[in-house]
Amino acid sequence: MTREMQKIPEAALQLISHDCFAQVTGDEKPKLEMVIYSGKVIPNHFWWGDLAIDLEGMEFQKTKYPILESHNTSRKIAFSKGKPIIEDNQLKLNPDKVEFVDTPEADEFIKLSKEGFPYESSFYGIPSVVESVETGASVQVNGFTLKGPASVWRKCLFKEASVCVFGYDSNTKSTAFAKEIELMVDVSVPKVPQVKEVKKDMDLNEFEKDHADVFNELVSKVTEDVTKTLGDKFDGEKEEMETKFADEKKALEDKHTEENDGMTKRVLELEKRDSIRMENDFKTRATGIWASRFSESTIPDRLFDKVSSHVGYSQFVKDDVLDEKAFVEAVDAEIKDWEDKGITTNVLGLGITVKDSTNQNSTENNEEVDTAVDQLCSFVGIKTE
Repeated sequence: MTREMQKIPEAALQLISHDCFAQVTGDEKPKLEMVIYSGKVIPNHFWWGDLAIDLEGMEFQKTKYPILESHNTSRKIAFSKGKPIIEDNQLKLNPDKVEFVDTPEADEFIKLSKEGFPYESSFYGIPSVVESVETGASVQVNGFTLKGPASVWRKCLFKEASVCVFGYDSNTKSTAFAKEIELMVDVSVPKVPQVKEVKKDMDLNEFEKDHADVFNELVSKVTEDVTKTLGDKFDGEKEEMETKFADEKKALEDKHTEENDGMTKRVLELEKRDSIRMENDFKTRATGIWASRFSESTIPDRLFDKVSSHVGYSQFVKDDVLDEKAFVEAVDAEIKDWEDKGITTNVLGLGITVKDSTNQNSTENNEEVDTAVDQLCSFVGIKTE
């Protein structure tokens, strides 16, 4: 890098990339939206050729910056109360930091911009480090590759921004643009890669010996490309196999789920049938016991349903086993209770013979009558003394 004193036309410091713009938005309080520099190459500049300004080297030394019309200090539009912002590799104004001034130029700009007039934007910067990129060389700037011949402002001081009708016109030769200024600039020149001539009939061993750097770079590049290709292929096949495996696994799980659901349904159906069969068996056995024990009693047959309803078999079933012994005892006890209360097929006779009060059998007959009356009263719930 060398330091040089250069005489540079002032117009060469006023830069625009034609995809930048300045426009007014908002109704009540107008705001200025302005892309000052796009971060891309400014092609075919009359002084710098293809030019790029490194945004990382942009310097801001003030807290307020003027916004002019076409870099004319007598035509004031607005001012920014803060430094421009760098966003998405672009240099922009913060609309909330811009204040319009009370000038005819500002009023005209606001009016025409709201009507849709396509203003462009430009800025004035002073470079302190300039990189000259020769033909065949290339450099990185603002996220893209700039190929020579070209120039890069690696460091520059931001001075002001302007709204313009057409921005900088490379064909303009006005007196104002003819003014020159002297700048002390650090100039760096990237080296152009030197490539040795390669013989057409050179074999691989000779090529490796005479051009080791190129050979190693080529081998590294080929290895990287092959590795990436094989890696991509492997990743693709792996993903395909994983997808296929996942599909087959899901299909198998669905099949097992369906089979399990079917088996569960069949098991439940079998359990249901077994429960019904067991319950019917209990009912049949209980009915048989009742019929057998009832037939041995003296209770009228017509009362079978009423009597048997007092002792059900369910309370004698435990762990799917009918306790027949306890059930028979309960049945016998119930039958006995009915018989003790006189509910039998034996008809109680009531015979009354009128005899002389001196008849010796009168007392016995009266006792029999009393006993019969007591039994009849007990059937209907009447207490006798």
